[in-house]
Amino acid sequence: MSSRFPSAARAAAQSVTPCPLDSFDRRILELVQRQGDIGPAELSSQVHLSPSQCSRRLQRLRTEGYVDAVVALLSPKKLNLGIKVCLLVKLRSISPEVEQSFRDRIMSLSEVVSADYLTGQSDFVLEIQTRDVESYASFLSERLLPGLEIESVHSSFVLKPIKAGTKLPLNYC
Repeated sequence: MSSRFPSAARAAAQSVTPCPLDSFDRRILELVQRQGDIGPAELSSQVHLSPSQCSRRLQRLRTEGYVDAVVALLSPKKLNLGIKVCLLVKLRSISPEVEQSFRDRIMSLSEVVSADYLTGQSDFVLEIQTRDVESYASFLSERLLPGLEIESVHSSFVLKPIKAGTKLPLNYC
């Protein structure tokens, strides 16, 4: 861990709170992660609670914020998105103004499908999805790099996805 952000790492570690979920709640969350549109009747048969109990529990889990969103995962192949790139970005400065300018810009770029703030040599890792190498090169040179806040970037092309998913581990709660 970089010494640039020790207080941020400490704050993140301290923000973890005990999780008041029982085995039924965990099973419901596991099934909802796998199939977001699962109904109470189908939940009931797999969780071994009545449909009304499953419905109440799922509503409570949503209300308490355990479920952020229910979405559809689209096929990159069907959308002609043949290239996935992990892009490490180092900003020219860690000032709040430079960071905010960069954040604002990447939020407007549809090719950036995820962005994470890092410790270490790079400041951000971006996941970029685009049609092909040519469209990626165009994105990089015409839309991302003209920003004055970037010092350097390092691209790594994904050759073959090994494990992809959105399921979070439930064994810590």
